[in-house]
Amino acid sequence: MKRHLSALSVDTLGQLGVRAIEISASPAYGFVNSNPLLEQLRTVTNRYVEVLDKNTYSGHGKLVRQSDALFDTRFLGMRNAVISFIQIGGLAAHQDAVDLYAIFNAHGLDLYRMSYGDQLIHTDTLITDLEKPENQGRIARLNLLEAYSLLKDAYRAFKNLINDQTTANAALRAMESSTSLRRNLEDALRSYLDYADIMAQIDANWKSLQLELNEAVKAAVNSKLNNSKTDDKTTETK
Repeated sequence: MKRHLSALSVDTLGQLGVRAIEISASPAYGFVNSNPLLEQLRTVTNRYVEVLDKNTYSGHGKLVRQSDALFDTRFLGMRNAVISFIQIGGLAAHQDAVDLYAIFNAHGLDLYRMSYGDQLIHTDTLITDLEKPENQGRIARLNLLEAYSLLKDAYRAFKNLINDQTTANAALRAMESSTSLRRNLEDALRSYLDYADIMAQIDANWKSLQLELNEAVKAAVNSKLNNSKTDDKTTETK
């Protein structure tokens, strides 16, 4: 019987492997429990399904977006506060506001609009400059120490999440893909199904199992004809 396993979609092939194992686990087919070809099929299918079900991306995206939004709000709040002090004529700390504005300007007044990667780079250097004693003095004289502390806290949380996301995504991409594993599953299925065909010719106990397995294959092939699937993955970006 031609089974056309290579024509099945990634999902359908995995479902067929699972279905073949379920059929073989029936109490009526206890004689096949310890069959080495079935054991191999179980091992390969479990690994295949594990990879098939994994997320292509870490799932950190929502948390990163929320953390970024908080940082953006605090960055804009402090930036705008500095600008408002410049606009107040005769303020004792007017020059402090002018000097701090120059620092914000040097690192990007709109860095909150940048990609995550660029935002990290520019904010790192911004924080480094603002940590200098002379700038801490300027921030203090403008009564912005609390606002600056909140800005740093938001940035640290955002940066940590980005690092966690990057590490998790790298680990996921390092896993074998379902496509690279499908040949192993196709081979395991063919070996087991072919063996069932052979045994059905010499042992009546195998005939019913062979028929059920072949019906599962037919159902998988028919599902390919009736339902074309695509696998659409969404990246996590700002």
